[in-house]
Amino acid sequence: MGLRSRINTKQLLFAAGLAIILFTVLLDATVLSNLKSSYQDTKNIISKLAGSTEEEANPLKWLKELPENDWLSQGEEFLSFYGYDSKTKTVWDKKYLVSRNKILAVSAAFDTFLLLLLFLLFHFLQRQNKQRVDEVEKALRQLQTIDSDALNFVSAALEPVLRDRLFSLQEQIQTDHTQLQEEKESTKAFVTDISHQLKTPVAALKTNLEILSGEEMTKKQQKEFLNSCISQLEGLENLTKTLVNVSRMEKGMIQLHLQPADIGETILAAVSRIYEKAAEKDISIEMPQGSFPEHVLVPHDKKWTIEVLVNIMDNAVKYSEPHTQITIHTETLTTYLKIDIEDEGIGIPKSEYHKIFQRFYRGDLVKETEGSGIGLYLAREIMEKQNGIIFVRSRHGRKGSIFSIQLPKA
Repeated sequence: MGLRSRINTKQLLFAAGLAIILFTVLLDATVLSNLKSSYQDTKNIISKLAGSTEEEANPLKWLKELPENDWLSQGEEFLSFYGYDSKTKTVWDKKYLVSRNKILAVSAAFDTFLLLLLFLLFHFLQRQNKQRVDEVEKALRQLQTIDSDALNFVSAALEPVLRDRLFSLQEQIQTDHTQLQEEKESTKAFVTDISHQLKTPVAALKTNLEILSGEEMTKKQQKEFLNSCISQLEGLENLTKTLVNVSRMEKGMIQLHLQPADIGETILAAVSRIYEKAAEKDISIEMPQGSFPEHVLVPHDKKWTIEVLVNIMDNAVKYSEPHTQITIHTETLTTYLKIDIEDEGIGIPKSEYHKIFQRFYRGDLVKETEGSGIGLYLAREIMEKQNGIIFVRSRHGRKGSIFSIQLPKA
């Protein structure tokens, strides 16, 4: 914008100067032409009067009336007859030359004055533009330091729009810098958390393999250690899978496709995936009659909504005692559908309700239990991308937790 302004100013001043010169040249040419013609007519009139008889001569007549062409031509012939051609300088020619020179001098002085004025204006604008560029350069250098609180030194002479843009640029740079620092700290914490999550299963796997390779044992003992190795590998596989999904979700590589689908079928598909694991602990999954929707279409991504439900029910199975129950309630309201998954597990303290959906968060009650702390974080991300919400609560006087999912209706 500044460079374009400077170029436009130079072009404008140059065009103004050229226009003034051309105008004065044309004006001078017109004035001088009329002046010369006037002097020539006067000379012809005097010549004709001088060569006329007294009856014909009436000088006062030509003070009021324009002489006829024939009269002027006869006067010019009289001048030629006495040897006054166009090259002969008369008193009137000298007067004409003096008048012409005065006009040219005044015109030249006027042109010089205007050109000098334009030059001074151009020089002033150039200095002003240079000051503006210097101010912007100083501001940009200061912005590079990031830690400056404000651009207090920016001159008030700068245009308000330019000042506002500089301040906006500073705010944007500081915001980006803060975000980069936060992302850097988040990445460090992420790497630390991953290392911590991998440390336990890798150490257990290493110990089991060392025992298997270094001691003689029965086939039953070998099978137990091999099953332990398989269990640790499955845990690592699940952790890796979850971490990949979290990374892909955060980077926007996972695109959810919301389509109207039967929410009942989605719930049943999730239950079928967790049913066997629940049965191993003799935990029943109940869906009371009348609380399960039939053919209710809700816009959602079926695949990823199943992942959310499976994650919640998997935690319910993991943190519940054997011979307990998981109950699924649904409720169709005016603008959304609610799904409640209630367990009879160890419960969650109210102080941790807002924390359990944070990445890698592990509550005090579950620190000794195997887990990664990222399943609920991923569940929240999936629900938010479907314009839904997920939260946890508990019922007064009852053991366990209730995870509630709300999805907007079509």
